[in-house]
Amino acid sequence: MPTNLVVRQGTTGVVVTPSDSTDITGSNANTPATLFVGVGGNIDVVTLGGSRLLLKNIADGSFLPIQVERVNATNTTATDIVAIF
Repeated sequence: MPTNLVVRQGTTGVVVTPSDSTDITGSNANTPATLFVGVGGNIDVVTLGGSRLLLKNIADGSFLPIQVERVNATNTTATDIVAIF
């Protein structure tokens, strides 16, 4: 059974500019609890645990309840991405 199941609501957010070298940073330096995807497509992320994942065919207006350190520019076709902390 996973022990890292934490449910939290966002209190702030930042627009994500995909980058292959720059991590997402927020006003309180917490790792995002959720990504919002305005315009769908693929998203290439690095998770809090260090895994690189390519999430394919994400629909417009989706919330992704994953903790990520970075959204990579390479392979990311989705746009209007917001990290919610």
